[in-house]
Amino acid sequence: MIYVRRINPETSSAKSVSKKILRGVWGKISEKPFPDVYAYTLKESEFLSNLALLQKQNKVIDTRVKEYGKKIDNEFIEACTFKFEGHFIIFVKQTVPLVDALEHELKHVASWNFKDEVT
Repeated sequence: MIYVRRINPETSSAKSVSKKILRGVWGKISEKPFPDVYAYTLKESEFLSNLALLQKQNKVIDTRVKEYGKKIDNEFIEACTFKFEGHFIIFVKQTVPLVDALEHELKHVASWNFKDEVT
């Protein structure tokens, strides 16, 4: 939970997703080596608060339009992935199926385009 607290110290509902679960999902979607990734589930209100904070950051690339063809309201987003201090971080709403959300987000990690990153 160290990364969640550093991103937003007011986040209290965050629960770490085990590496065992992450590796299991990763093994279903990619043959690449397991990346440096951390995942957390959050209550909906804290997920939305953290998502809004992320979207205000200049270095965060919002891919909603590219992915869905239009800008989706935050309330409909179930999970998000971003990089923080060299680590992939995944936030998932506690109310959605965890494995399905992780599979979707880890597919983003597997196809991450490092050329698009702002340094």
